[in-house]
Amino acid sequence: MLTLKDNLDYLVFLLTIMAAACIALYVWLKVKWLPKAGLALNAAAAVIMLIALIMRMQETGSLPVNSVYEFILFFSLVMLVFTLFWQIKVKLYGVAAFALIVTSILLGISFGLSDSATPLMPALQSNWRVAHVFTAIISYTAFAVAFGLGISYLLTIPAKMPEGGLPEEKVKRGEFLEKMMYNSVVTGFVFLTLLIVTGSIWAEDAWGAWWSWDPKETWALITWIIYAVYLHLHPKPQWRGRKGCYLCVIGFACVIFTLLGVSYFFGGLHSYGV
Repeated sequence: MLTLKDNLDYLVFLLTIMAAACIALYVWLKVKWLPKAGLALNAAAAVIMLIALIMRMQETGSLPVNSVYEFILFFSLVMLVFTLFWQIKVKLYGVAAFALIVTSILLGISFGLSDSATPLMPALQSNWRVAHVFTAIISYTAFAVAFGLGISYLLTIPAKMPEGGLPEEKVKRGEFLEKMMYNSVVTGFVFLTLLIVTGSIWAEDAWGAWWSWDPKETWALITWIIYAVYLHLHPKPQWRGRKGCYLCVIGFACVIFTLLGVSYFFGGLHSYGV
């Protein structure tokens, strides 16, 4: 039997899909009423998700960051709020559409995860837990935005330049998208570094070792290296544009695999709460 919170989760999922569809259709068809509809649906999804998370907090008695399921819900709330900013302030509807599509996919995945409110083992009940999870949410959100900006760039700037070059408006838009993508990666990289640092401190406190080469630790390091390579190569002209976008797409694929894939394929110390 579905609980009230289950119904709220499904409602957020439906509203997010509808918001993504409205904004994506606006990017394609330029129908004037679609952005307002997408904005209203996005805002409703964010409010309902906030209510669902408050209910989860009342149920568990702690911040909802104790499992992959709860992390996805919290991450989805941040993404929904962030897409409101992109629509209202920046008006980059393509990026907002991609962010909402990613959020919809993650919410869909969450329905297959355990939503049982099992308390963490005593070793993991640390103040570092909240800092570790919040740095992860900020980092992953920034990388998701960079992913959306990268895809928007790839769709805006063709691989083979037409004769006579691109219109100036398109060139400026491509430069803007790339600049925003770089800024998003810098933000994500800083918080990913803090994520690894806080995780190491927490691990030493909980397990007695700063680093155990656990699969999730290893893949977090792989993700860090990919974005470090992007930041190192970005000043070189030949690595700007589409090549940089490809690195951001690969980096975000590693983010998703670190968040979800590692626990299912490798297990390890971080597989609790799945």
